[in-house]
Amino acid sequence: MAAVIGLLPTFVVGRQALAEWDSDPLNTQLVLRHHYLCGLNDLPEEGIQGDVSKADQDSRRAEKGYNCGLALVGHTTLDHGGRPATGNANMAWAGNCAYVAGPGGGIAPQMYTPPAPANGVAVVDVHDPAHPKHVATLHGPDNPGANAVSETINAVTTASGRSILVVGQYGNDIVVNPPGKPMDVYDVSNSDCSKYKHMGTYYWPANIHNLTISKDGNYVFATIPLQAADISGLWATPPRPVTYVGNIEKVMDGPPVASGPMADLDDNLPAEVRSQTHPTNTSHEAWPSPAWPAPDGKYYLYVGGQTPQYEIFSIMDITDWLTQRNPDGSSKAKPVMISQQSGRGHSVRTATIGGKPYILHSEESVFGTAYGCIPETANPFAGPAQPWLTDIGDQAHPHTVSQFGLEINDPKNCKEQLDSKANQSVHYHDVDDPTDTTFVMASMWHAGIRMFDVRNPAQPAEVAYFNPADVDPTATTKLDQAWAHIHYVAKTGEIWFATASGGFWVVRIEGQVRQYLGLDAKNVNHGLRPLNVSATDRGAPGTVGVTLSVPPLGYIDASPYYCTLAAARPA
Repeated sequence: MAAVIGLLPTFVVGRQALAEWDSDPLNTQLVLRHHYLCGLNDLPEEGIQGDVSKADQDSRRAEKGYNCGLALVGHTTLDHGGRPATGNANMAWAGNCAYVAGPGGGIAPQMYTPPAPANGVAVVDVHDPAHPKHVATLHGPDNPGANAVSETINAVTTASGRSILVVGQYGNDIVVNPPGKPMDVYDVSNSDCSKYKHMGTYYWPANIHNLTISKDGNYVFATIPLQAADISGLWATPPRPVTYVGNIEKVMDGPPVASGPMADLDDNLPAEVRSQTHPTNTSHEAWPSPAWPAPDGKYYLYVGGQTPQYEIFSIMDITDWLTQRNPDGSSKAKPVMISQQSGRGHSVRTATIGGKPYILHSEESVFGTAYGCIPETANPFAGPAQPWLTDIGDQAHPHTVSQFGLEINDPKNCKEQLDSKANQSVHYHDVDDPTDTTFVMASMWHAGIRMFDVRNPAQPAEVAYFNPADVDPTATTKLDQAWAHIHYVAKTGEIWFATASGGFWVVRIEGQVRQYLGLDAKNVNHGLRPLNVSATDRGAPGTVGVTLSVPPLGYIDASPYYCTLAAARPA
């Protein structure tokens, strides 16, 4: 660590000019929390919000984990059939099944190392949330896209009930040899998680990094670069091959790099110039509008770049680009740029708060110096990353209303972060309901998953968290990492998530938090069954205990067995 600290001053100076490109429209981050909502049997953090202190690591307190308002329901390691238990990455879900990617991918062709034969995407059966089971692993020569997935995974269930999973070979490299980057497409509509159908493998002509399926299941968007493919033909009779629609970056208008620090980039260049200069690295995660098409019949796409050079957040209408096609299926139109402004988009989700549409978006910080004493404008290379909420009621003039996060990322707590060697930045985030949003779930690396009340979007406040913390008692500095997308099951009040070392987790929102957020009344309004909970729910320990017990609501608490990661293993 001394060597790293020694490099920090030089690094920050080197990034200073780039940091000026970030408009930082708020110039502050909200740190609000309602930790009086912790259950009496929870094991909350005792010091700085989000911290896993060096003292807790040295004393082995961190092995117990931390929780507040979220109680453990079930857990399983993901090593069935010889799959490595560690290196778990991004997660997708459909019905009662979860899909957790394993390690993989490379930075450049010469650095790429083929994955081990047992690496792949873990298929988890969650029909019994108290006893989730790792029932299969997608990998092997017939599933080339599943062998090195990392972040490159997504699933959707369409209005017709069809569930689709896509997994691809993660990378940041230039594709120099045919056939390209593989992506496997699966029909996962069967309620038996182990009975999926491999619909085929498609090879993208360029690199793929993140994947998103449109709500109707017809299109897949890939990023770095921003591309789209039509997969609807796979379900036709007879089946038709996947059609490459094109590379959006080659035809979208805008400056090739961010030209801030002004917040609105639309006026930086004349239209005649913008139409000839196309942005690059426009998106890490592309997110289609939740209604596909939107009520006005159009198809909208929300994308935000990474790094200071490419921090352009774009809202575009791709209706003509998707629907006006050449005989070979490729697009012959251009997307319509509705607005562009300074903003990051490593993770992008839509939300609706008080009837008004918002974008939840953030950067990442993953290169070992995610400390509060380094400006966040150095993301993704350094400084803490935390989420923004941006009002898109007027998509031509989006307005950022808040940025929120954890106390540990405050510059005054930098020494504590340096001592603990912890990263408490956001990596991916999700909402409970994109059409009627109450809370945000954020995976924040060593701080675990964090839950924020966003009913007042200008004042988001943390109401619950669950952090497995140190999952290896033989190496107390090896902290677990939560960095995947997170799934909320409204009918049960449960949350699914995965961690890099610990595996797959099911937790429940405790009664006092549900009551505070009004979730049961909301469920009734949505036609979902309410839970019989009350503000007297005492919660349950985070990840520690000595005997099997039945906590409130009849859930089996698997936490007593987690310290060894043995008894909770799948049969």
